[in-house]
Amino acid sequence: MLAGQPAPTGPARRGAKPPVFPLAAIDDPVLPEVLAELAAARADEMDDDTVNRELSIAQGDRLMAAPELDQR
Repeated sequence: MLAGQPAPTGPARRGAKPPVFPLAAIDDPVLPEVLAELAAARADEMDDDTVNRELSIAQGDRLMAAPELDQR
């Protein structure tokens, strides 16, 4: 999704290697907008359960990288 490549579907999902993602992109000030657009586009392609699972994973990764953001 973030690498500009479509996610593999069907049997190609098993064993698929993740694309390379440039770490410098994390500091890009437009990243939140880009993520919102990509998530919306992905939501059109996938069912609700898949979208919610991916968003939960992304949020968990964000909280693991910056535990001070956890407001629970």
